[in-house]
Amino acid sequence: MLDLGVGSLLHDDRAGTYNAVGPEPATTLAELVQTCAEAAGSTIELVPVDPAGVDPGFPLVLGDPSWDVMFRRSAAPARAAGLTATPLVATAEAVLAWDRSRGEPDLSVGLTPEREAELL
Repeated sequence: MLDLGVGSLLHDDRAGTYNAVGPEPATTLAELVQTCAEAAGSTIELVPVDPAGVDPGFPLVLGDPSWDVMFRRSAAPARAAGLTATPLVATAEAVLAWDRSRGEPDLSVGLTPEREAELL
């Protein structure tokens, strides 16, 4: 599926390099998790844990602050070109629908229920 924004750039013959990032300020991990829960119709309790206990390769958890720069990309050139950001909840709903459509494959990334219980 071609993104509508990319399609409009192609149609209008506008070349350029754009960062595909959301609105500023950046979404926090807590906001992302809360939005995903909302999209799933779930209620959650966010419980902070010591980052040192979480595998540095765990998605969206960066142990090294120098990697933080990747979350500070500007969307200004994309917005100036007329590209817009899809609301996070719409993206979460679409990803959830896709995930549910593929059944229940084994997950290869993430915490096991046992490791989650240890951290909490």
